[in-house]
Amino acid sequence: MTDCYRDFAGDIQAILDELYEVSPWTFEQTFADLLREETVYYLAFSEDQKVLGFLALSVVMDEIEITNIAVAKAYQSQGIASLLLKQLAELDGKIFLEVRASNDKARRLYEKFEFEAYYQRKDYYQNPQEDAILMKREK
Repeated sequence: MTDCYRDFAGDIQAILDELYEVSPWTFEQTFADLLREETVYYLAFSEDQKVLGFLALSVVMDEIEITNIAVAKAYQSQGIASLLLKQLAELDGKIFLEVRASNDKARRLYEKFEFEAYYQRKDYYQNPQEDAILMKREK
């Protein structure tokens, strides 16, 4: 089973490396996160079992935080992120996330899934430095 998680971590890391000039996560961090009991990953696969995108959640008591969502560049704008976010429909309680202030496309997507901005955190992101918009959905 660990080998399967190692393979998923490699696929996820390949997406992160493609999307970021310098990925904020290493393979080791991604692999360790997959093994954590309080972490849930949803994966979107192609017909040949290639990971096209993922949604990572951290679940602590009755609160859920989206820690990452990403789709490989070649598969963006095809509804994969929406498909991943639809998995949250069955979850009750509060769901939180942070998004770069400049990422209007992601913010519109989150709003489509009933997330609302509630706070702006100054200089939260690095490379480049930027504010984060904190969003939540309560159900």
